[in-house]
Amino acid sequence: MKYWTLPRIEYPATCKFNGRCFNRLAYAGAFVSLIILAIFNVAVVGYEPIFSFSSDFNYTQTLWFHKFTKPPEPGTLCDQRVFNVGESLVTNASIFEWKIIAITRPNAGRSGAAYTGTVVDNCDVVQMNFYGDIRTWSIEIGAYTACRGQDNLEVVAFTSMSFSPLPARRGPLLRNVQFSSTDPVSVNLMDMFFMAADDTGRRGWVAFLESNRTGIVAISVSADTEFCPLSIGLQNGTLSPCAAQTPELNITTTCAIGANFDLMQDNSFLLSLSSPYELDDTLRPPIANILHLALAAIRVDLGNRSPNNFLTHPEVLNRTLTAVFPQTASASSTPSKLYTYLHQQSLLVNSHSGPSVFDPFHIPGPSVMQAVYVCKGLQRKDTMNLIVSVFVATVGMFTPGWTVFITISCWLLNRKNDRASQDASVSLENANSSLSDTKASSGGVDGDEKA
Repeated sequence: MKYWTLPRIEYPATCKFNGRCFNRLAYAGAFVSLIILAIFNVAVVGYEPIFSFSSDFNYTQTLWFHKFTKPPEPGTLCDQRVFNVGESLVTNASIFEWKIIAITRPNAGRSGAAYTGTVVDNCDVVQMNFYGDIRTWSIEIGAYTACRGQDNLEVVAFTSMSFSPLPARRGPLLRNVQFSSTDPVSVNLMDMFFMAADDTGRRGWVAFLESNRTGIVAISVSADTEFCPLSIGLQNGTLSPCAAQTPELNITTTCAIGANFDLMQDNSFLLSLSSPYELDDTLRPPIANILHLALAAIRVDLGNRSPNNFLTHPEVLNRTLTAVFPQTASASSTPSKLYTYLHQQSLLVNSHSGPSVFDPFHIPGPSVMQAVYVCKGLQRKDTMNLIVSVFVATVGMFTPGWTVFITISCWLLNRKNDRASQDASVSLENANSSLSDTKASSGGVDGDEKA
């Protein structure tokens, strides 16, 4: 009976080749490959993703390996900022605080507006409101601004400001709160608004006294303005009429309250309780002055440098504000404090007599909304994690590559050796054949000689 035994599976751990300098070249190549793989893996696995906050949507990150690869393009690392109804908007000028009251055709979800840090050159005032009350010695101004974008997107925001000698009824500008009290833009704007409010309040108070305290004690006005943002006012270097001509205030609604609390309305109301009220030259000029001032300040906040803005172009002051309030049945002719002050200051522009209140209102360009974006970036791992990660990745990539290299090298060298052996065998056979022929021929010659 014959017993079969298992075959022995022993094999040599090394294999010798007859190639010259093969070992040296192989180890040198392996060493260089390890260095290259280690550097490569530092860039691949040596950094971990992080999230950070940035005020710049076009935030980018430059690392050492971006010299060999394409760096990230601006605007690809940060997520869009989505604004919803009720949120506040503040431009980089930080003069007013705006609150979103409506979003038409939102581009982010059902009710959001996505923002990517672009300039607000498509925003402008569309409506302004005025309310003045001599019973509380206060004036309130409200403004609605519309920002219109692609696909009929429209964002409507509202801001308000109030002026009064009574501290509790005084609403400072946002810039007064955010910056120091010595900020030139804040100080100059507040001085202008208080002068305009004083013109309006004194004019209304004089008219009230002339009526033997039976006249108007409160008045409310609503006016529409022409939508003329920077994108419309300046197209291809050409000014549109809305940016060159004096801004128009189209008063659409006027209401007044008498001393006996009578409500007086204009023709815009269908159900009027009394005869229609008409805003005459007693209060129209000072109200127009303060609304023009508010419109100019808002356009500075939006970065609209249109040439019909008297804050940025004092040369149009004469055709924008009323210099002298006309005489009426209830008020005498009086000069405007606001115009007188600004006219004197306009003479100091571009002169050596001293600084002017118009100097801080130079607009470098369109404004942008202040927003914080969530941005993605890379951060190098700590030393131990970096070493372990690079080592594991390098070994994992080098091992199969080295195996393939050895396999191919073995095949090539074995093939070369086989060819060399075959060539040697053929050469040996040829040599033996030649030797046999030589011996044979030598034997024949010897036979002939013996014969």
